Amino acid sequence: MKKSPSLFLRKTIISIFIVLVVAAMIGCKFLPKTIGNTIGTYIVDVCLLTVAMIGVFEMCNIMERINKPTNKLLAFIYPIFNFVVLLIALKFNKIYFVVLTEIVCLLIYFLVVLLTELITSKNTFKQKAKISFNTLLTCLYPAFMFCCFLIINHCDVYFDIKNISVVFILLIIAITFLTDTFAYIVGSLLHGPKLAPKISPNKTISGAVGGLIGGVAGAMLVYALVYNVTSFSALLTNFNVSWWGFLIIGIIGAIVGQAGDLFESFLKRKAQIKDTSNILGSHGGMLDRVDAMTFNVVFMLIVVIILL
Repeated sequence: MKKSPSLFLRKTIISIFIVLVVAAMIGCKFLPKTIGNTIGTYIVDVCLLTVAMIGVFEMCNIMERINKPTNKLLAFIYPIFNFVVLLIALKFNKIYFVVLTEIVCLLIYFLVVLLTELITSKNTFKQKAKISFNTLLTCLYPAFMFCCFLIINHCDVYFDIKNISVVFILLIIAITFLTDTFAYIVGSLLHGPKLAPKISPNKTISGAVGGLIGGVAGAMLVYALVYNVTSFSALLTNFNVSWWGFLIIGIIGAIVGQAGDLFESFLKRKAQIKDTSNILGSHGGMLDRVDAMTFNVVFMLIVVIILL
């Protein structure tokens, strides 16, 4: 069944809008010091928090559809709590401390949810515990995983190198976007055996290979940018990262991103829905757009930690 011209036009307009928002978000990182040395970083924080909070809302709806109720309000608030903890932990200027603090506070938040359920809910203790655990899962995915993006957004602090965070942000976006694009194009052209028919009937092995090529292409494009732009080249000179380092990041990022895509497809299949919401019109929900990126954010945070 062919897509109608009006549907194609709507999808194209929304795609252009998403690209412009992402470009503006990255552009905020280069705001001059006269406007504020960190205001651009905080603008990006607000964008990331907005995505995380919408993703949490969509995930809560998915959990309800698979008969796993959550405390929606506390799940929705968690990204803000995560950000406040991050701002406090940043004062210590140690990424290991930041990550450890965020993990500990995630567990503390679970106890807060459980205590809230015990005090306010009339359910049985078993039901209260289940709701609290389901809420924790929602805080973990997508909130905690995507909020790792906030840590990466502030990694200039850990490295003490201006705009180094832009390199990692570009890697996340380029690898995720080109993996998805190449997987779609190659899969549509070559078809062939299905990758995981019980989870996502439309995904093929040829598409997965195409996605792998796209992920590598994305990483190498960022390498070319870093190699040729002086303000970014500190990543190469300070940390001895060569082209093959970017190649490995591209390969792993493509695999991790496609795993995130499959995970989201698995959840939607269990919930028996096509899209997580219609907030982006014909593009579906926020999680439909950032499912692969959420997994790649965690992977890129691991890369940052290894470099440090």
